[in-house]
Amino acid sequence: MMGAMMIDARWLVGAALLALATPATAETLPINTADPATADVVDLIRISVERFEGEDGTAFAQALEAELTDASFRGGPFYRVVAPESGAPTDALVTGTVRSSVEETPVIEKRKRCTEYDPADKKKCLKEIDVDIRCRRRTASVATTVRLVAIADGSIRYTRPLNARDQVTYCPDRSAPQPVEDYFTATIRGQVRAIRSDLAPRDYALDVRVDESTKGLAKPAQAAFKAAVRLTKTDPNGACATWQALTRDVEPTAALAFNLGLCQEMQGDLNSAVDWYGDAQRQGLRSKAVADALERIASHRRALSEWTARQAASGSE
Repeated sequence: MMGAMMIDARWLVGAALLALATPATAETLPINTADPATADVVDLIRISVERFEGEDGTAFAQALEAELTDASFRGGPFYRVVAPESGAPTDALVTGTVRSSVEETPVIEKRKRCTEYDPADKKKCLKEIDVDIRCRRRTASVATTVRLVAIADGSIRYTRPLNARDQVTYCPDRSAPQPVEDYFTATIRGQVRAIRSDLAPRDYALDVRVDESTKGLAKPAQAAFKAAVRLTKTDPNGACATWQALTRDVEPTAALAFNLGLCQEMQGDLNSAVDWYGDAQRQGLRSKAVADALERIASHRRALSEWTARQAASGSE
C-alpha cells in the first residue's frame, strides 16, 4: 500500500511540473514516413522524357522532365535524368500525348424580373415575370496519356490516362470565370505532379494526432498522461518518455499503447511501432487511426525496401 502511494505521488509531482511547463494545446507527434513509387522502377536509374504529342506536348514534356529531375528521396535525386537528344545511355523512356480543347456553346437561362413594386415599399416586388438571358457555356478538357518503357527489354512498365474536364456557364450578370489558359496551366501542373508521384517515391513528414483518452488509468496516472499530451507540442521526446515511464507501473491501455506506437514510429523503430499498435488493437482500440498507422508503416517499409534494392542496382553498374 505504501509503495502504491509513493508511485502515485511521483506521478502527481511529474504531471504538475509538466503542466506548468507546457501549453494546453498539444495533440500531435511528428512522423517521418514515405510512399513508394507506384510503377516498377527499381532498376531504372537513368530516365529520359521524350516529346509528348499534341499542341501542348512540348511544354508538358519539359515540365515533367523538370519534375523528375527534382524528384528526391532520402536526401538525394531519385533519377539521373538524361536529355533524349544527347544520345547518352538511358534505362527508360517516358512519352505520351496531351490533348487540350475548349468549346463554347450559347445557352439560355431564366431570370426573375420585377414588373410591379409596392408603392409603399419600393424594395418589395408585387409582380414578377420570367425572362430569358443569353449566356455561354464553356467546356475545357485536358486528356493526357503517359507510358514508361524500359529500354532493356521494351516492356511497358507504366501507363496511365489522366482526364480533366471543367464546365462553366458565364452570363452578363455574373463575374467572369478564370481564363481558360489558367485552367489548362493548373490542370497540366497537377497531371505532371501525379505522374511524378507514380514514378518516384517520396518521403515526407506529417503530424499525427495522439489519443487523449485516459480510460482505464487511475487518477494519478491520468494526470501524467494528460500532461504528456500537452508536452507533445514543445517536447515530443519528453512526452514519449513520460508515457514510457507509465508502463513501469500500469498496464498499458489502448490509448497509451497507441501513443507509444506513435513514439516508436517517430523515432524510426517501425517494428516496435507495429507491436504497440497491435497491442492497442488487442486492448480494444477500434479507431481508424490504428489502421492508418499500420498502412502508413507498410508503405514506408516498401519504399525503404525498394530504395535498398535500387541502391544495389545502381552500385552494380
